[in-house]
Order: sequence, then structure tokens, then C-alpha cells
Amino acid sequence: MLKLLINLHEDRNGAAFIEYTALLGVILAVGLILLTKVGTWGSDTWTFLCTKLNNANAACVPAAP
Repeated sequence: MLKLLINLHEDRNGAAFIEYTALLGVILAVGLILLTKVGTWGSDTWTFLCTKLNNANAACVPAAP
């Protein structure tokens, strides 16, 4: 394991691999956060609209959590 780490340190391809892996991790984290925020926004919007329809005596079935 130590020999592998030393080879990666000396090899520029290993450094590029680590940089791209870190970049991929950041992109995935931002993507997951974005998906969570969009899902929450969609759920909140649906609940708001459903509440307004129910107050207007229209039928609305709220989304299951």
C-alpha cells in the first residue's frame, strides 16, 4: 500500500486522477443537494396548491410524504 502511494505521489497521472476524483466528488455532492432542494420545493408547492384548492371547496389529495 505504501509503495502504491509513493508511486502515485511521483507519477503526475496519479495526481491528475486524485484531482479529477475530488472534482467528481464535489459535483456529486452539489447534485445531491440540488435534487434534495428541488424535491422539497416541489413538495411544498404541491402542498400549498392543494391547501388553496381545499379552501376553495375543490378536491385535492395531498401527496404522501
